[in-house]
Amino acid sequence: MLLATTGSATLTAQGAPPDRPSSDDQAAASDPQGGPESPHRGGDGTTKGKDGKKAPVPADEAFDEPSASAEYGPDVPGASSVARDDDPLLPLVNPDGLSQREVAKIRETIAADGWARVNVTVTPPRGLTTRAGKAQQADVARTLDALAQRVAGPGARELSRIKVYPFATYRVTGAGLNRLVADPRVTSVAEDGFATATLNVSTGVIDSDLLDLAGTSGDGWSGSPVGAQEVAIIDSGVDNDHAAFAGRVVAEACRSANSNCPNGTTTQNGADAGENCTHSTDCDHGTHVASIAAGTSYTGGHEGVARGARIIAVNVASDGAGSSWTAFFSDIIAGLQFVLDRRNGGANVVSANMSIGIDGFAQEAVCDGNNANFAATQAVSANLQNAGVAVIAAAGNSNLVGSSFPACLTSVYSISATNDSDVPAGFTNSGTSTDWWAPGVDIDAAVPGTNTHANKSGTSMAAPHVAGAFALLRECVDGNGVQITRTTAVSRLNATGVNVTDNGATRKRINILDAATGLVNNNDFANAETLPAGGFNDFDFNVCSDAEPGEPGPFSIDNGVWWNWTPSTTGLATISTEDGGGFATTFDTTLTVYTGNTLGTLQVVDFDDDSGTGLRSLVTFLANAGTTYRIKVDGFGAATGLLNLHTEINPATCGGITPTIFGTAGADTITGTAGADVIVAGEGNDTISSVGGNDRICGDEGNDTINAGDANDTVFGGPEADTIQGGPGDDTLLGNQGGGDTDDVGDTINGGAGNDWLDGWVGDDRLIGGEGNDHIRGEAGIDIADYGSSPSTVVVNLDTNSSSGGHGSDSFAAVEDLQGSAFNDSLTGDAGPNRLYGHVGADTVRGLDGNDELFGGGNVDTLIPGLGDDIVNGGPQVDVVSYAVSPAGVVVNLATGTATGEGADALAAVEDVTGSPHADTIDGNALVNVLGGVAGADIIRGRGQNDRLFGGLGNDSMRGGPGDDFLQGGENDDQLFGDDGQDACHGGTGNDTAACETVTGVP
Repeated sequence: MLLATTGSATLTAQGAPPDRPSSDDQAAASDPQGGPESPHRGGDGTTKGKDGKKAPVPADEAFDEPSASAEYGPDVPGASSVARDDDPLLPLVNPDGLSQREVAKIRETIAADGWARVNVTVTPPRGLTTRAGKAQQADVARTLDALAQRVAGPGARELSRIKVYPFATYRVTGAGLNRLVADPRVTSVAEDGFATATLNVSTGVIDSDLLDLAGTSGDGWSGSPVGAQEVAIIDSGVDNDHAAFAGRVVAEACRSANSNCPNGTTTQNGADAGENCTHSTDCDHGTHVASIAAGTSYTGGHEGVARGARIIAVNVASDGAGSSWTAFFSDIIAGLQFVLDRRNGGANVVSANMSIGIDGFAQEAVCDGNNANFAATQAVSANLQNAGVAVIAAAGNSNLVGSSFPACLTSVYSISATNDSDVPAGFTNSGTSTDWWAPGVDIDAAVPGTNTHANKSGTSMAAPHVAGAFALLRECVDGNGVQITRTTAVSRLNATGVNVTDNGATRKRINILDAATGLVNNNDFANAETLPAGGFNDFDFNVCSDAEPGEPGPFSIDNGVWWNWTPSTTGLATISTEDGGGFATTFDTTLTVYTGNTLGTLQVVDFDDDSGTGLRSLVTFLANAGTTYRIKVDGFGAATGLLNLHTEINPATCGGITPTIFGTAGADTITGTAGADVIVAGEGNDTISSVGGNDRICGDEGNDTINAGDANDTVFGGPEADTIQGGPGDDTLLGNQGGGDTDDVGDTINGGAGNDWLDGWVGDDRLIGGEGNDHIRGEAGIDIADYGSSPSTVVVNLDTNSSSGGHGSDSFAAVEDLQGSAFNDSLTGDAGPNRLYGHVGADTVRGLDGNDELFGGGNVDTLIPGLGDDIVNGGPQVDVVSYAVSPAGVVVNLATGTATGEGADALAAVEDVTGSPHADTIDGNALVNVLGGVAGADIIRGRGQNDRLFGGLGNDSMRGGPGDDFLQGGENDDQLFGDDGQDACHGGTGNDTAACETVTGVP
């Protein structure tokens, strides 16, 4: 896009022209600086024009209007004070004096139109600086009031003024112009030229997308005291309904000399003031520019540089001929003043972008003070820069050496355009006046519409990359968490990026990722911060950190920061993102500890997400003296903010006793001595064996295998699945060290010979007493006492917490399940839920109360459910389920696998049934069944095969069903029906009735 003026110069939106012009008289300028922080700004009290020549700041002339102060001390910048940069003030540069050529052009306009719109500057008040606070602004107002009084009369009417420099816009006739020109305090009168629009994937190039992934998007880091950064777009308006902006247009203003603000006036502030999309080309340029600087993702389009930043839309467009738009110099200057007022009011404005310029004004030896238009723009821009706002402009598209206005001003950063391969664009202006390069060829960004986007080229597109870059960089913080200054951001952009040389000057094509991450001293593995050997509380920030190529997991690697820690003593290390003393990380973290000397050889020692308080992370492990541990903290989900890394080393103990043998963080094989050892194995899947003496062994973390020695040993497992084997002595074997630790999984503990104490602690443990009279304690979890290795029958009763037979007499506590031996065992549960496994022999397994699971095993077993809803599984042999002690009658059906009465039981692999002492209903299944009623008036049915039915006591009714069945009535008056097959019925005592092929014992 181009903008052409009808005044003394041409002001253009810096989109690329269709053809690259050439000029035989352009001279390539040499650049001995090679890209200093600010190529055209002096630091010694002088200004440096972009031709490289220094000139003293013109001395202020005395004036006779009242002054608030002859010399200025500290001053409040506005309604509320905001943070300022601490670099030297940019100076004022005033016009050299009236230009008779400018005056002559104004007279020509008056002759043609009867009047002219002019911009006027006056000798500044004494002491005026480019950080004009309230008192200085009051002096400027008095100066302009005095001018208005002196030139008052027909033919001179003031239209507008700014606050920080004696600049005003007048409508004049010939008489009014004569009075202005005759005033000795007027330093410049220039026609207020206006601009006309003639319309003619880059974030990856500058790596802003990678910084976004690291959680830095311009929206302020978590806990930021200043909030989101604001980027001002001084342009043709922004379509604030576009999805790219998603409600982030936070301030709007319009300055339009010919009353084309949305409300029909020359000045408008507030909602929709910055959106003027009446014509097809209105808003198009400004929307595209804003989208590059701060657009977020939308359907089909690309994100801009600072996708979380807020946008200030300043519309300086007025209607031009046809469907074009224009922009007066005075409106642009007024737009800058609006941004300055917002900054002085406390808003976190970090950059102001002007993708506009004057074609043909690339050789700007006197750019700053050329006339009233330039001097006023320089003054307001300098006030913005000194308030911490980076003022940015497009260098221009005339392929000239230098920069167009306003980029040529010393208070404005000039941006030249490259393609995505870092080659200067064919249209771009450049030279010693260029501050940075940025992509400006075929940039895809938003244009008016919900999800509409288009490609455009020009330095107009390059400049907003830098405006967005300041929003990202100003989100970064120093070591105290304070938002970095504009000056620091400038130095970072100058210290990083890619060198591009054109027209004898070398400047950086910006790289935001490198500029930002360089602010984080421990961002990379190689630059890890070293902690004291004895432990430390270190406060740091991961704001603007990023993922390093090759950085290992297991957690997210978006924005990690690194530390090195080499403990001087061996002991138990604790590393966390909290210190327990009121200082804790302010956001969700992940924590990983490694060993290794290079990024590619790191081995994980331990890691954690949220084991600490809240969302904080914590690990503990056995650390070895002299080993360097690499510590990485990431923000979960790219979260950033202030973090506290706490490290401490405490003497490693095994049950409170200092160890004599230490393991490592790896998988160790440790063998004790003949003496009394204290062994701490540390991390890893270790194998530990004691030899002689009363040893104390701690497995710590890892899946350890621990073998106790010959004496009376004490063994502690760890939080993983350990296998602990006692020796011939009286051993104490625990699943872990206890102390309230609830992080453990199931252990296998075998007491071996001797009278041992087994304690599974936390987790589902398998406890094997072995030889001797052992105490078996399960603690938390579902634990099982296993007698599978017993040499003979055992009788185990969890209700009485006792056992006999086998290896000895054991006692129990907090054990839920039992495993029988290979012999004929009796296993009895308790009032809670139990799993009872009969194993190999002909076992009797009784559930008592609770919802139990009874398993017969590999022989003919008797399974006795109790109260509760039990699961009964007989196994592969012929097993019987017995309700002989049931307090109520039962209904048993082997065909459906159900039994009700003392509970709702599920039956499987059961062939025979013994009923209760009450009235039962018992049905068999298709297999051979033995069904007995015990007592009560029972109903017993065989169902299939050759069944045996026994009535027992009571008046029973029995039916054999298919097959050759045997039915025995027992006592009382029974009814026996053989049904199909060759059945035999025996009535027993009482008046029985029988219908079988063979009947005995029936009267």
